Amino acid sequence: MLGNDIRYSSEVTDQFVKHAIDYVGAGVVITDPSLPDNPIIYTNKGFEELTGYPSEEILGQNCRFLQGEDTRKEDVAAVRDAIRDEKTVVVELKNYRKNGEMFWNELEIYPIFLESEQKAFFVGVQKDVTQRKRNEELVSHYLEEVTRLSTPIVPITDTTSILPLIGDVDDRRLNQILERVGEHVQKSGERNFLLDLQGISRFHSGVHNGVLRLHQLLDMMGTRLIVTGFHPKMAMESVRQADFSDQNITFYSSVKQALTFLEKEENR
Repeated sequence: MLGNDIRYSSEVTDQFVKHAIDYVGAGVVITDPSLPDNPIIYTNKGFEELTGYPSEEILGQNCRFLQGEDTRKEDVAAVRDAIRDEKTVVVELKNYRKNGEMFWNELEIYPIFLESEQKAFFVGVQKDVTQRKRNEELVSHYLEEVTRLSTPIVPITDTTSILPLIGDVDDRRLNQILERVGEHVQKSGERNFLLDLQGISRFHSGVHNGVLRLHQLLDMMGTRLIVTGFHPKMAMESVRQADFSDQNITFYSSVKQALTFLEKEENR
């Protein structure tokens, strides 16, 4: 049975802790803010493998040597503020290995106060999250492609484009439509923009309000909104919402009718 008076060797304990830190699967550094420029006083093998810098090259230096041109100043400021206030912080930084290769560094910094030293140290735990960030960028790219394909703006003439809506329109998709149409018209300077509703699954208040918002946006940009595929059932529903008759919006039951009108208008 173990007694309460057992004493552990601090030398053995320190050796064990250092040995254990080398196997945590992450880079670990300890800095001393009481010394000029808050230098590194300890690194583990994980940090050496992550960055390519051997401990003897970086002990006594500040960790900023990992930064580069693409490291966001806002993230660096967040780290600096946390150290100043002795608070925990988690940031993702673009850092650089000794060979110049960029990697995304998920950095967690913890202030540790040691009673025996009567001062605080900072422990930084660093993980390479480059693959996760690349996956996130791929997902973002795919979502942008899906958005682009779900809002296919098709130029018809030098002065007119059409957006055929297919499926349902929720608030998220509506905001995407407004953003894409606004960017397109700003670049093209077109006089007319056709919104074809023939392919939507149902006409509801969200679609109704979306047409009004799109009209207001285009009107401010000097572009006329023409709505096609607008059948009597939609007209009845729009009356229950808010009558379109007060708005300067032109409606046609088909794209063909709208194009015939525009062609005649051009030939006048």
